[in-house]
Amino acid sequence: MIVDMSTDWSHLEHAYGAATDVPRFFEEAANPELAVEAWHELWSCLCHQGTVYPASFAALPVLADIATGRRLGDPQSAIALASRIVVGEEQLHPSGYCREHYPAVLEELHRMAQHYLMAESFEGGERAYLYPLEDLLAFEGVPVWSHCLLPDLHDAICPSCSECLEIDLCHTPPGTRRRDPHASVRKLNFKGPTLTGVRPAAPADLQPLASRLYRMAVNAGQSAAAEHLTYLFGRTTCPSCAADFSVPEQIEAFYS
Repeated sequence: MIVDMSTDWSHLEHAYGAATDVPRFFEEAANPELAVEAWHELWSCLCHQGTVYPASFAALPVLADIATGRRLGDPQSAIALASRIVVGEEQLHPSGYCREHYPAVLEELHRMAQHYLMAESFEGGERAYLYPLEDLLAFEGVPVWSHCLLPDLHDAICPSCSECLEIDLCHTPPGTRRRDPHASVRKLNFKGPTLTGVRPAAPADLQPLASRLYRMAVNAGQSAAAEHLTYLFGRTTCPSCAADFSVPEQIEAFYS
């Protein structure tokens, strides 16, 4: 299979230099015997540890072709890679670049992301449903939450006393602790105790975006993902000054 001959990949760069090998990786992604390694190579060169490159954006139409079935390959892998490229657009371009230059591509990717989220049987771990939810939000151009639904740890600043905090949704129960802003490396598996709890939002009290995501998770039978969202969009208390604040508001403020 010949991949997108209209693109001169030799004039584009990815993580390792000229992108002349990208067409071969896409061809190999269509071969079941080579697909796993091919997708590894595509992720590595087009979205290396979250970093995107000129070739990354040129790959979006090809990824859309795979997502829609016009080209052979794994549609869900194509959607996931495309979404992370879109999320990283501001590394090289102004916000909205992908929507301006690839509107039809993003529309197709969004449609296919919805399709897989609404599939009768979603396969994945307890909270794996959050990955495609992030993909969906990426194609909708939703800031912050297109990459902040899944992480267990979130940095935040207390809106009252400006204490540096860490909101830990993986802790049992979820809670908030002080964070040393000068610590360059956090000790693995030694984060310290949480000092105040995170209170989940009642489903009826969720704001429109959170409510939509919650309903999608519930309707898909993804109870763990739905519960995670109630904590992520809940409230907590600063362990230093006891100020009560909205978790999502401070996560959004931190990334603004």
